[in-house]
Amino acid sequence: MKKKIISILDRYIDDKDISGASVLIYKDGKEYLRVDRGLADIKEKIPYSSDTIIRLFSMSKPITSAAAMILIERGLLDRLDPVSDYISTFSDQYYYDESGNKLPVSRPVTIGDLLDMTAGLSYPDKSSSTGKETDTVFADIEKHLDTPKEMTTLDVAEALGRSTLAFDPGTGFLYSSCADVLGAVIEKVSGMKFSLFLEKELFSPLDMKDTAFYVAPEKQNRLARSYVPSSHAGNLAENEQPVSDDDFHEYLGSYLGIKSRMKTPNAFESGGAGLASTLEDYMKFALMLLNGGSTPSGIRLLSPETVSFMTQRLSSERTKKAFLEAFDLKGFCYSNLLRIGSDPGLCDTLMSPGEYGWDGWLGPYFANFPQKKATLLIAIQRTNSGTYSLTRRIRNVVLSEI
Repeated sequence: MKKKIISILDRYIDDKDISGASVLIYKDGKEYLRVDRGLADIKEKIPYSSDTIIRLFSMSKPITSAAAMILIERGLLDRLDPVSDYISTFSDQYYYDESGNKLPVSRPVTIGDLLDMTAGLSYPDKSSSTGKETDTVFADIEKHLDTPKEMTTLDVAEALGRSTLAFDPGTGFLYSSCADVLGAVIEKVSGMKFSLFLEKELFSPLDMKDTAFYVAPEKQNRLARSYVPSSHAGNLAENEQPVSDDDFHEYLGSYLGIKSRMKTPNAFESGGAGLASTLEDYMKFALMLLNGGSTPSGIRLLSPETVSFMTQRLSSERTKKAFLEAFDLKGFCYSNLLRIGSDPGLCDTLMSPGEYGWDGWLGPYFANFPQKKATLLIAIQRTNSGTYSLTRRIRNVVLSEI
């Protein structure tokens, strides 16, 4: 298996699709295989290694989901709570119908909508009315970075609440800024900054010392550079210039309010995209879920029932259909900020029934396989990636052999 994975990674490196990558697999609670290939920083010739720090982007979302589950199992939060109970701008909202008319929502956006991406929120997207309004919010975030007026997590959530929704809550699926709003809700419920809640409830007990919303100066040489693949840039190029496409926009030095080098803490702590971590750290989080919510030393962070609820809840057929139209992930559904394997017969890769996880914009990938008692993590920093061909090839190798 190691030779196969090395061969796949080397081919993508030689084709200048990626600069390098790491793959980490655990089985039965122990390291099963580790592969590090290529460079985390081409200019400085720094290789990928066990302590390379990567920007998680949307692989932050499972951590935000787990934080919400902590509050749910304590009775402090409920999936059916209106978000307006915590963020007032989510009161008396409107949505766009198919003809572009603004109509009052039939029910409020709920915590469950945030967890399932059924709220009608959007990411910046100049092809839709809601996306354009969201684009304005994220442009404001970027504008005020590193100024005294830098927007906070709550500021961003309140601004998003003032946007007109893309559809009536609960009637569709749109991958969006829901997890960013959820981070603000967690702040309101817990009475502490989102980062402090994560540190107290997850990172400290799991000994995740390299996971945070910024990368300290003494760790900067371990933060991988991100690269635009040769198929997009003509040659593998460091991701320094502004890039735009139909779905997102990137400003020089930052993306979705996340500073590229993450040298200083953001006032906006993005629950959807803001964390940096290492594979070693993220594996501790993944194994906690695989172990029913407890650390190897027996510290319980979540109950087995809560982990089951978080990782096994299936989406409605309507939501599943919309999810599959948005992502090339046949056989999966989406719930609680996770990709959940629901139908192996439809999947385009090998699948372990009941598997779950998520990925990120720069290609980092997480999958837990409960039936196999195994975890797969991949570290890549390649723009516009997510679950793409490299990921699928590695999945097929791993699931055929573990």
